[in-house]
Amino acid sequence: MAIVAPPAICWDMTPQEFIAFRKQLGWSLATLSRHIGITSSRLADYETGHTNGQNKKPAPIPRVVELACKWLEHEHRPPTPAEHAARWRDFLAGMPRVDHVIDDRREAIYEPDRGL
Repeated sequence: MAIVAPPAICWDMTPQEFIAFRKQLGWSLATLSRHIGITSSRLADYETGHTNGQNKKPAPIPRVVELACKWLEHEHRPPTPAEHAARWRDFLAGMPRVDHVIDDRREAIYEPDRGL
């Protein structure tokens, strides 16, 4: 029984989707290249769908780049209002509860207690 590796190229992500993904994050090609670890010129090839130069060759988006984009989209997307509220609730739940009021007025700190 032979094990067959999946193809290295995935035709699912189009150059237009790749551009839309980058713009959705608000990143430049240089920023995206730093996150993915691929040169910005190669990413530009993926956005145009072909290489630059005299002999233009197709530049399909590899599966690994598509998967990296999916991961980045999940990790770097802004939280929804419900997620933001849940994080805030979790933060407040972890804060110590104060059952008394501290009188920190200047008069209360520097003047002697009048027994009131």
